[in-house]
Amino acid sequence: MNSIIELKKYAKENHVPIILDEGLDFLLETIKKYNVKDVLEIGTAIGYSAINMALIGATVTSIERDPKMYEQAIINVKDFNLADKIEIIFSDALTPNLVNKEYDLLFIDAAKGQYEKFFNLYTPYLKKGGIVVCDNMNFHELTKVEDLSTLSRGVRGLVKKLNNFKTFLINNHKYKTTFYEIGDGITLSIKL
Repeated sequence: MNSIIELKKYAKENHVPIILDEGLDFLLETIKKYNVKDVLEIGTAIGYSAINMALIGATVTSIERDPKMYEQAIINVKDFNLADKIEIIFSDALTPNLVNKEYDLLFIDAAKGQYEKFFNLYTPYLKKGGIVVCDNMNFHELTKVEDLSTLSRGVRGLVKKLNNFKTFLINNHKYKTTFYEIGDGITLSIKL
C-alpha cells in the first residue's frame, strides 16, 4: 500500500479504527499552524495518522502494543518510504521511560480508558508551549448519554473515565484546553 486511499480502504476492510477525516484535517492543520516538528503519538494502529503527519513534514515517534498492528504499521511506513521520519515503538504505552526527548505535540488516540494516565505520563516530554491533541473524546457520542445504566458495564466504565478525563482537562491550570465537536470529538490542550 502506498496511497492514503489504499491505507484507508485497508483499515475499513480490516476493522482498524483510524482517525476520521475531519479529525485528521484538524490534526494536520494544528501541526501546520503551530509549526510542529516532533510528534509523539500514543496508538499507532496501522500507521495511518503517523504517515499523514510525516507526509506534511513532521517527525513522528509512535507507540503501539498490538503485535499485528505494529507489524502492519512497519510495512506501511516502509511502503511510503517514511522510515526516516517515523519511529514505531512496540510496547504498552503505560510502560515508563519509553521516550527520552522533547516533543512539540502529543497525540493521544489509544485505549480510551487510559487517556488521563497517558496524559500524565507523556506531558513531561512536551516542550514549553507544546500541544496535546486527544481524539475520540465523544466516544461515538456515548459521553453525552444521560442515563449510563443503558450502556453495558464495560462501556459505562470507559465513558465514566473519558468524562472524568474531560473534567481533569478543564481543571488542569497548566494547560489551556479547547473542546471541538470535530470528528468523534477532539481536544486541543496548550501547555502554558
